[in-house]
This record gives sequence, C-alpha cells and structure tokens, in this order.
Amino acid sequence: MNPEPSLALLGAITLFLGLVAPAWWLLVRWAEGRATRPSGARPAGPTEHEQEQ
Repeated sequence: MNPEPSLALLGAITLFLGLVAPAWWLLVRWAEGRATRPSGARPAGPTEHEQEQ
C-alpha cells in the first residue's frame, strides 16, 4: 500500500468539502432565520388602530 494519498484523492476531498461547507452554512443560516423570525409573524406592539387613538 502507498502511505501517501494520491493527488486526485486529495483534490476530490478538497472539492467535496469546499462545496459542502458553504451549503451547510447556508442551510444553518436559513434554519436559524426561520426559527427566530417565522414568516407571517407580526411585531409586538400596538396595532394601527391603537396608535390612532
């Protein structure tokens, strides 16, 4: 067995990690945004009618 990994294998691993890491980061950012700011949520505070009075 050759103890040194081939350049092709190292390139494939680098490319794989280079593509997976940003995709994972985007997925985590999207999930955090959905968990902290769900769509359709209204901000807390007086409504428009309460502000007019």
